[in-house]
Amino acid sequence: MSAATEASAAIELPWLADPEFCCFGCSPRNPVGMALTMVRLADGRVASYNTFSEEYASYPGVVHGGIVAALVDEVMGDLVALDQGLLAFLVTLRTRMMLPLRTGVRYCTAARIAKIGNGLLHTEADVTGPDGEIRVTASATYQPIRSEQAVSTMGFNASQLDRDRHYFDHKIGLT
Repeated sequence: MSAATEASAAIELPWLADPEFCCFGCSPRNPVGMALTMVRLADGRVASYNTFSEEYASYPGVVHGGIVAALVDEVMGDLVALDQGLLAFLVTLRTRMMLPLRTGVRYCTAARIAKIGNGLLHTEADVTGPDGEIRVTASATYQPIRSEQAVSTMGFNASQLDRDRHYFDHKIGLT
């Protein structure tokens, strides 16, 4: 493992303490989810190391492309929340599958913020195999969630909104 990919201890995701939180990507309470754990790499990126079982396969021994898309979205979305202190909706996601991910093989998915501006956050991620070869690259755009969206789209009630208000209504790169 290179110095850039050496990982520190698992990052404690503050939203996991909420018993109602059942994210497909990171919640350990979702029985069909990925239960990803995030770490901080030495170069500052947020990453997740994981091995997918056959339950996540499309063809025998190959991780389903939709699961790979969910993987990179989760790592990039958690990066936005952790590094910017806000929750955001995915606006665009572009993935390039250069080599299939195999079930039973450990991969590192690492993300960074590429650009912030015009009210959006632009991120990039790579999925690297144990041989160090990049298997997947991804880029995504996220838009910060406003309080009214937390209520109308996410179904937050007044107490939930008060508790989590610090995640909403962020102005990103606006003049």
